[in-house]
Amino acid sequence: MKCILSLLILCFIFSATLNAVFDDYEPSVRARGMGGAFYSVSDDANGVFYNPAGLIKSKEHVSVSYARLFSNDFQILKTAAFTMPLPGKAGAVGIGIQALDVEYLDVNLMSEQIYSLSHSFTLMKDVHSEFHLGYTANIYHLTMERFGNETSFGVDLGALVILHHRTRLGFAVSNLNNPKIGENNRHELPQRLAMGITYNPYYGVNTSIELKKPFGEATQIHGGIEVEVHPMLDLRVGLRNHPASFSCGATFNVRNIIIEYALGTHSVLNNTHHFGIGYGF
Repeated sequence: MKCILSLLILCFIFSATLNAVFDDYEPSVRARGMGGAFYSVSDDANGVFYNPAGLIKSKEHVSVSYARLFSNDFQILKTAAFTMPLPGKAGAVGIGIQALDVEYLDVNLMSEQIYSLSHSFTLMKDVHSEFHLGYTANIYHLTMERFGNETSFGVDLGALVILHHRTRLGFAVSNLNNPKIGENNRHELPQRLAMGITYNPYYGVNTSIELKKPFGEATQIHGGIEVEVHPMLDLRVGLRNHPASFSCGATFNVRNIIIEYALGTHSVLNNTHHFGIGYGF
């Protein structure tokens, strides 16, 4: 009976909440608060998961986060990311880990793990503009109860253009090499193309709008605003479609200790509460 219940809940997960394995779970607390409009912002360690080109704008930063997706006790998302600049003109590197565990009745039905290594470098920079490129190598590891485990490899590519210090244009494509996972029934891992623009009308204010196109699905529109209301407090809100949702969040920075929270709604499922903590060196 326990095995049957486990298989039933696994089928429910795939049909109700997960469109595909290694789906886009919004691994960054900050990005979730901005409705996912982060590809043209991408200036902290979580750029590993979005646009690796933006790592060049991040200082040394480490971040971890935790979320129960859609308030489900059996869907736990955990992430960790770290970035640091390299000496000279070598750019910056970042390391990221995502882990989604699906557990029911003390049985780990499914575990998705992504290990990422990113590099960002400057292609061109002058007084008025900057052009940065970045790439990420991902190792995907999937484990399913009674089905074994599989591993695959994917490559992401990103670009970031900064004009007159106020306008940022971001572009990123995930799984450029079209990786597949599975021994017999080969399953294509999700591919996404994202592009957007961020404008800073005032110091401490980011306004972003982005388009994201998961291959084979409808184009998504993401919009977000981030405001520094105090050196210790940032507030943000965001909207998106497919599915229609609203999000909000806040960051508290106390002596370089960064505490983050984001709330993401869903048109059908329950809300997602996302918590994070980090440190900026």
